[in-house]
Amino acid sequence: MEKHTSDQLIRETMKQAGLSDPFIVDFISKVDAVRNGETGIVRWEEVGDLDPISDEISLEAIHTSYALDTSLLSKLVVIKLNGGLGTSMGLDKAKSLIPIKGSLSFLSVMAKQIEYLRSKYGINVPLLFMDSYNTQEDSQKELKQSGFKQTLRSSFLQHKVPRLDAKTFAPIKTQLEKENWCPPGHGDIYFTMMEEGILDELIEKGYEIAFLSNGDNLGATVDPQIVSYLLKENIHFAMEMTPKTLADKKGGAIYRKLVGGKMIQYELLETAQVPKEHEHEFSGLGKFRTFSTNNLWINLRALKERFQQGNFSLSLIVNPKQVDGKEVIQLETAMGSAVGNFSKFKGIIIPRDRFAPVKKTEDYLIRRSDAYMLNEDFSLTMAKERKEKGLGEVLVTLDEKHYKKIQQFDALFLALPSLIGCEELVVEGEILFDVPITIKGKVKFQNKSGSLVKISSLLKTEFENQTVSL
Repeated sequence: MEKHTSDQLIRETMKQAGLSDPFIVDFISKVDAVRNGETGIVRWEEVGDLDPISDEISLEAIHTSYALDTSLLSKLVVIKLNGGLGTSMGLDKAKSLIPIKGSLSFLSVMAKQIEYLRSKYGINVPLLFMDSYNTQEDSQKELKQSGFKQTLRSSFLQHKVPRLDAKTFAPIKTQLEKENWCPPGHGDIYFTMMEEGILDELIEKGYEIAFLSNGDNLGATVDPQIVSYLLKENIHFAMEMTPKTLADKKGGAIYRKLVGGKMIQYELLETAQVPKEHEHEFSGLGKFRTFSTNNLWINLRALKERFQQGNFSLSLIVNPKQVDGKEVIQLETAMGSAVGNFSKFKGIIIPRDRFAPVKKTEDYLIRRSDAYMLNEDFSLTMAKERKEKGLGEVLVTLDEKHYKKIQQFDALFLALPSLIGCEELVVEGEILFDVPITIKGKVKFQNKSGSLVKISSLLKTEFENQTVSL
């Protein structure tokens, strides 16, 4: 299909969906880039290391040198990404609506984090959610029911973009209208805030710093001293980064883009942008000491100024998918890749506590178990006893055939095991956790019978450093 025809089809499809002209023009320019051979894959020789002295600062150093200044806290707005459906976990509603601790959902916990902050400092820090067309209605309903209040709107809607046929670049047309569209990645937040007038509204009301993070990361609570640091040092863009472990093969990383040995700008490198032959280097612990948590701090005035200069660019991610057996592509951008537009950047090296995401049912089990606790400020962090024992992140592998979807998980984990002393848990086959058990060290449960077996049939409740065949 000719460029002109597919561009026309994209324009018409997006126009009918009520998307704005500037947004359509921006999307078509991304399509053109892909058509001209842009893959989103980086040139490995351009990936340079950050300088730990000039590019990074530890949270500890911020706490030591920058005193809490509550007058600066009143310049903060908190924005949570809430567009995810958790489709990989079999969900068809906002992931933030499922329970995470006891009966509290992710959304309720986020609201409580902000309410705690407000009552502690006597400052009405606003909370905004960037929702998708799949999550907005349900999430706003739950927020209202929880009694959460503020004068500023609490939600804005991210864009949607058409999924494209991988060969013709024309928008796909399937029976299910919902399948024809996809979110454009969380990099869309900047365009949306600009277009919806949110950026101007926040600046007019005196807000200067936005703290952005993923809705499924309940470790990302407001640290008021980071706000003091950013405003006093005039930092325009900061990303929280944490030391890499074996559990972090996919975490993106900030690097210095080098051309001819000279630094051009900072960039974010995501898994999908790594050349195949360098994947082992990217996912290993060698080249990148830290990875980006997507807890991001941005100066709103600097963002607006940068927008006004024009050519605000984000790295393109080309995500291949299959819909109805057809090869399609989704064009996405990542929020952290906006770092390329700012020179006043700092990587804030944080303890792992500020990063506790839930991407799979394995993460869900870890966070729901006693290995993680809800603190007084409603942050979700690793249990103190676990840290005192020098234990890191629990490594959990659940049999995909039986535990991948949340419905399967809920049906098979009637009782959550105690993981506070667990290093690694592997479950193979279909096992019903019907009674509370305690797991210590490295434990593997194997059920090779081909039919469901109950954990209670073992007639014991403590397991330590062993392989158990049921």
